[in-house]
Amino acid sequence: MLGKKLYKTSTLNLFRFIIFLIVLFFLNDFVLDTYTYEKFQADGRFKIIDVIQYHYRYPMEAVTFFFLVIIPAFYYGLVRGNRFYERGIIYNQGLPFFNHKILFSEIKTYRLLHPKHLLMIYTTKGIYLLTDNTIERVIAILDQHNIQGDLAKDDYFQLLMRLKKFIMLLLSFTVLVFLMKKVGLFAH
Repeated sequence: MLGKKLYKTSTLNLFRFIIFLIVLFFLNDFVLDTYTYEKFQADGRFKIIDVIQYHYRYPMEAVTFFFLVIIPAFYYGLVRGNRFYERGIIYNQGLPFFNHKILFSEIKTYRLLHPKHLLMIYTTKGIYLLTDNTIERVIAILDQHNIQGDLAKDDYFQLLMRLKKFIMLLLSFTVLVFLMKKVGLFAH
């Protein structure tokens, strides 16, 4: 296949922090929303352990919270990344079944977009964006395979606009799930 695994990129620390804040927001809403349920108020206790016991008896909303918030946060914060092997890259496009391989022989060139975090790879299949907390390791792997690159940063500002769109998409999805929850689409 692609040989021995060399390196795995990780989610940027800023995105991990944003994901953590989103999880905290929804967890707070989850706990405070539980206090308003008639079945919960019948017990007359309002401690965190009571919330856990309530959701142990009535697990539907806790299961929904787990699958809509916790699993995506874990995947996008800790698991997701591009994996570099001896002969190519497994490129992650968001979900595991969208992953595809890029052989080093297919890579034409690369361009550094941010001095520490972003790299654009030009291949015969298209253009791919790689992010990592330390992009130097990725550049070293590409250099080992004699792939020529451009370390100029003139596309950096155009990329910032794309990242702002991504953050807006992420925040709008968060607000959408929050509003759907408030309307009662995930009610028990």
